[in-house]
Amino acid sequence: MTERKVIPMLRALTIGVCVLGAAACAAPVVTIYSGGFGLVHETRSVLLAQEGDLLLENLSRTVLLDSVLLGGIAWTRLDPIVPPSPQLADLVGKAVVVYGGGERFQGVLLAVRGGLVLSTEDGIVFLSSYDRVVAPSSFFSGGGDSLTLKVRYRGAVPGSTEIGLTYLVQGLSWTVSYAATLRGEVLGLQGGVALDNQTGVEYSGAQVSLVAGDVYRPKAREPEGLGVRLLAAAPEFDRAPAFEYHRYTLLGPVDLGPGTVLVPFLYGDLPFARAYRFSGGEVEVRVRFTNGLAPLPAGEVRVYDEGLFVGAAAIGHTPLGAAVDLAIGAAFDLRGERIQELRQRLTDALYRDTYRITLRSSKDTPVEVEVVESLPGTWTITHTSSPYERIDAQRILYRVTVPAGGEAEVRYTVEWRY
Repeated sequence: MTERKVIPMLRALTIGVCVLGAAACAAPVVTIYSGGFGLVHETRSVLLAQEGDLLLENLSRTVLLDSVLLGGIAWTRLDPIVPPSPQLADLVGKAVVVYGGGERFQGVLLAVRGGLVLSTEDGIVFLSSYDRVVAPSSFFSGGGDSLTLKVRYRGAVPGSTEIGLTYLVQGLSWTVSYAATLRGEVLGLQGGVALDNQTGVEYSGAQVSLVAGDVYRPKAREPEGLGVRLLAAAPEFDRAPAFEYHRYTLLGPVDLGPGTVLVPFLYGDLPFARAYRFSGGEVEVRVRFTNGLAPLPAGEVRVYDEGLFVGAAAIGHTPLGAAVDLAIGAAFDLRGERIQELRQRLTDALYRDTYRITLRSSKDTPVEVEVVESLPGTWTITHTSSPYERIDAQRILYRVTVPAGGEAEVRYTVEWRY
């Protein structure tokens, strides 16, 4: 019997600490949902008077303000302070690209009053009108994507204390992909998760959890895209049910900076079977196994055999113990043909059809091919050349052995009505 195992990955060896003016923050706890948003909990050390205003800095502009929860402080008012957007005059002295009159100009912006003055490789260019100005994204990365919350409070005990800050934020998401490597009768399954942070702020040394399931997404504006980076050393994970969903907690801290962090999180061996299926068209190659590792979040499975990529298929959220059936491509050495030999209209609503399915093989050994037929309406098979199984109300299955270098045939007659 094949041994089933889950091998934990390396833990990320990164610890984040940030000091934010009036409030220092410990490593945040971040729960990321596949719907493109996250729940963030921070514990911040602050210095309070008996009453006054507290500034909580370095928050994303995509925070849902009506979701903010504050613990450990009696607050009476909360006001967002958003830095002003960059103005055209702020680009003076910067390299820009200007589009206007169907032309493209690239150079250093010298002046903006009464038009644009550019220093280009061809000399000084004056543009009295233009369509748009494009500046490098790095110009906008100096805090323009963050906001500050001003919290008015009262009745506090003067001195240093800790407060809890919890909020929903748009721009956090995660996706999973799998690599399935075939070795004899064993399938090695590796899972990797991409953590995407498009909030415009960094969550350093975060304790990250992932929630798999269809959670209704809160409404807020979408942030603009940022860069991509790779986290080489990655944590193992733990899983637990969360309401009607599954929650995966990465056991090591993760620096969740702007862009995408790639984290391997699962590895295990499973027995698998190869199968062939014909439903009209090409004969599909299928890889089947039973999930004996852990609940698998939805994602794409890429299959490799003898060092070659041989196909890919998507899986949905897959519980422990569930069967996985991957259609990864078309069989090169197998061909199928489906011909309707007869159609008779017996009454206004009753029809009789006869079909012939022919399978041809160029393989060196016999193979079994599953033939799946979809039948309309209410049906009865009146004649068949081979036994069949009923899959559901509208489908039947023939298991056909095709000899090496030969062919096999199935014929049946069905009467059906709507």
